[in-house]
Amino acid sequence: MDVYERFQEKLDSLPIPSPKTESRVELEIFKRLMSSAEAEIACNLAGQPEDLKTISQRAGMEVEKLAPVLEELARRGVIFKVVFAPEPLYCLVPVMPGVYEFQLNRLSPDMISLFEKYYDEKHGEACFSNKTPFMRVVPVNKSIPAELNILTYEEADNLIDESPTVCLATCLCRTNKELIGEGCTFPKDDICILFTPWAEYYIKYGLGRKASKEEAKNALRRAEEAGLVHCAMNVQTGGVGICNCCSCCCAILRGVTQLKIPTAVAKSNFVVELSEDECTGCGACVDRCQVQALELADSTVALKIERCIGCGLCVTTCPAEVMTLKKRQEEIVPPNDMNDLMVAIQKGREVQG
Repeated sequence: MDVYERFQEKLDSLPIPSPKTESRVELEIFKRLMSSAEAEIACNLAGQPEDLKTISQRAGMEVEKLAPVLEELARRGVIFKVVFAPEPLYCLVPVMPGVYEFQLNRLSPDMISLFEKYYDEKHGEACFSNKTPFMRVVPVNKSIPAELNILTYEEADNLIDESPTVCLATCLCRTNKELIGEGCTFPKDDICILFTPWAEYYIKYGLGRKASKEEAKNALRRAEEAGLVHCAMNVQTGGVGICNCCSCCCAILRGVTQLKIPTAVAKSNFVVELSEDECTGCGACVDRCQVQALELADSTVALKIERCIGCGLCVTTCPAEVMTLKKRQEEIVPPNDMNDLMVAIQKGREVQG
C-alpha cells in the first residue's frame, strides 16, 4: 500500500473521520503537504500527544533524527505539537478540524480547490453525519432573557475566561473562499478565537496573535454585529476555540446549508419564539438568519422551528423586539470534555458501521 494511503487510513482511524474518496483527492493533498519519507514517519504518530522517545521507539529512528522532521511537519501544519509542555509532544489530527485549519495563509487557489473537492466529494458528509457533532452553537448572550438559566458553557465570554491563553486569527474559510473567487463580505480578520492548546500552537507557528481576553470578547461583539454564528467545540469544558461562522463560506454551517445535514452542528439549548401578531414584516431577521429558519410570508415572518439552531442573531436585530429565545423542551447536554467528545464520536461511527 502507498504510504500516503496508509497515512489516510491512520487519520481515518481517529474519531473524526478523514475518509477515502473515489477520486483519491486526499492523497494529492497529502503529497503536496509532505514527502513520502515524511509521510512514513508521520504514520508512526498516534491520536494522543506523545513524547519523542515514545515515537522514536515506534518508528525505529533516533530521537536526534526524528525531532527535526516532526518539528517541520508541525510547522507545516501536517501534525500537531503541544508547544507549552515541558518537552515536545506530537500527535496526528484529522483533516478537519486540524490539518486544514493549520494551513492558514499557506494555501494557493489550486490547493484550496483540492480541499474543496475533498469536502464536496465525501469529507464534509463524513465529518458532519455523526450522531454527536464536534461543534455546537453558542447563543448571543444578550439575546437570552435574564430570567432564563444559562449554563457556563453556553456563554461565549465564559469560554474565553476559562482559557489560559487566547489567540485571534484570520478566518480560514472566508479567506480561502475569497482566494478562489467565492468570498463574501463578512469580516475575516482577527475573528477566529483559539484557546489552549491550539492558541499556543497558532502563536508559535505564526497562524495568529496572542490576544487579551478583552480583545477576544470584542471579536465576539464584532461577529455578533456582523451576523456571524458563534460555534464552539461540543464540550462543557476545555474546547479549543470559537469559530464565528457564515453559511456561505464556513465548513461548519455549510454542513447544514450546502450538504443538507441539519445536525452538522449541535444546536444551542434555546430556540427562537416569535410574536406573529406584533411582527411588522420588515425582514431584517430573515436576512440575518444563516440557516434559512425564517422567511417572509404574507407580510409577516414565518419560523421553520426545526431549522432553528438557537444562535439568537434574529433576536438582536429585530427592530420591533417581537422575537426572543426560549429554552428547548429537551435540554441538549454536550460531553464533559474533549476526551468524552471523542469517545462519543467514535461510538457514533461504530453504530453507523
